[in-house]
Amino acid sequence: RQTTRLTDLHYYIAHTLGGSAGARMTVRLCCPISPDTLIRRLLSRARNTRKDMPPTRVVGVDDWAWRRGHHYGTIVVDLEKNDVIDLLPDREAATLAQWLQAHPGVEIIARDRAGAYADGCHRGAPSALQVTDRWHLLKNLSEAFVSILGRFTTTVRTLTRQLSASTTLSETSGTVRTQPEEAQTLIRSVSGERRETLFNEALALKAEGHSIQAIATTIGVERKTVRRWFQRGHAPTWKRTVPTRSILGPYISHLEKRWVEGCRNIRQLWRELLEQGFTGKYGTVRKWVTTRQGISTKPVSSAYVSPPLGRKLARLLLADDPLSAGRQDGLLVPALLEAEPQLAVTLCWLRKMQNLLCKKEDTGVE
Repeated sequence: RQTTRLTDLHYYIAHTLGGSAGARMTVRLCCPISPDTLIRRLLSRARNTRKDMPPTRVVGVDDWAWRRGHHYGTIVVDLEKNDVIDLLPDREAATLAQWLQAHPGVEIIARDRAGAYADGCHRGAPSALQVTDRWHLLKNLSEAFVSILGRFTTTVRTLTRQLSASTTLSETSGTVRTQPEEAQTLIRSVSGERRETLFNEALALKAEGHSIQAIATTIGVERKTVRRWFQRGHAPTWKRTVPTRSILGPYISHLEKRWVEGCRNIRQLWRELLEQGFTGKYGTVRKWVTTRQGISTKPVSSAYVSPPLGRKLARLLLADDPLSAGRQDGLLVPALLEAEPQLAVTLCWLRKMQNLLCKKEDTGVE
């Protein structure tokens, strides 16, 4: 026995999620029920509702999963009342035609794009008007737009290579102009100001009588760090008064000479230093080479950048702010529309269709 309220809850879950997914949801809602029983709830409500109903005038036909990936059927919905009329066992044209012949009076059928449904509607209700709903219209529109973008693949690849080369060149030149010493000085100054602010906050909390542990928790610093600050009377500046001596120092001139000559083999450089008395490890030379490559003025060849194609390009063109996808992709949109005026016209027409279908705004689409 079940209450009417519980039966209604099961019906709405089955109507929204179907059998298997609905059964999993009922477990979370503490009213478990099997997938088959959920389907029976849906069918019984549809049969009881149809007894005293007038003939349905507008119906929607689409496929529906009895068991996703294995068994599909057809769902018939009354679009005027937004209610399920029937669930057919398969997606065959003959089954749909037989159902339509048994339910005369259907004037409009909003169907799926499948050819079997078109044949079934034509055989079962030849006088009914077959239409497509908004979702399938947008689906057709997006697929047509993606197929049109396939004509401009060569242009997109060319523009992507040009933008990638220009971006890499500008980044390389910017790296050459940057002074590492100035950058390090700026970083140290910002970090020093942050530590000084935290130290002042710690002093204020200490004056109020808070413990070191409470101060450390409040300002987000380790307890030992706060105690060390109080012992020194100031926050550390982390300035190196005595320059550290590197084991690689006496051999820098040789490395620079070999670098100018074009030697980039780290192991070869390390062997040459060993012959001169160097006692350091291979990693020390590798670290120097890595740092030297970072500040080298030699132009770096641009890496291959995959051009946005297909649906990725479609989303990029339809985005409100193309720059949100990245600098290079954002620059690709105006360059592509300038190089292909026909694509700009197509994009304008597509936006008008989207406004008409989604926002119901008539913008003069013909």
